Amino acid sequence: MLQLLLLLALASPAHAEWSSMGEKDGCVFSKQEEDDIVALRGLCTWAVPADQVIAKLSNWNNHDEIFPTVAQSTVLGTLVDGKGKVSQVHQAAGISDREVVLDVTAQTIDGGLRLTHTKSADQSAVSGKRVMVGRDDGLWEIKSAPGGCTVLYELRYDPAGSVPGFIVKWFQGSGFKDLLGSLKDAVGA
Repeated sequence: MLQLLLLLALASPAHAEWSSMGEKDGCVFSKQEEDDIVALRGLCTWAVPADQVIAKLSNWNNHDEIFPTVAQSTVLGTLVDGKGKVSQVHQAAGISDREVVLDVTAQTIDGGLRLTHTKSADQSAVSGKRVMVGRDDGLWEIKSAPGGCTVLYELRYDPAGSVPGFIVKWFQGSGFKDLLGSLKDAVGA
């Protein structure tokens, strides 16, 4: 059995280590170069109850009120047993708007909630008037902690289409940090 585990470990593609991107708004930021994308991570410690953050993030219809890069966020149908679909339009100055349908899930975890989203295989609800997002995979974990909560956010995002390099670098730096700062402001942390 041990030999099988060692063979699997050797055969698996190695991922680079997470490298520091600094701190802001009670969060520690890092990134990881993957084969085809840069993964971004923020780990925050805020002095607000986890339930307050969970209530804000769980309402996918209001993500456009929280995050400045989300121009529209609409639950398609209803979320059943913590699963469903959400249509989003993303905006950033200097590039065309992006759109995507996401498969979203909510799962109770020890001390909190895990929310995930990924680009759905079914993109039939997009308008076709905007650039289709290439990839949009995200993970939120909100957990109670002494004096408040911790919030972990990981994102793997490919805007697709033509995007100037300076805009990509901005989002992978201060844009991502500002995203979590917007959530912090929205929950009053």
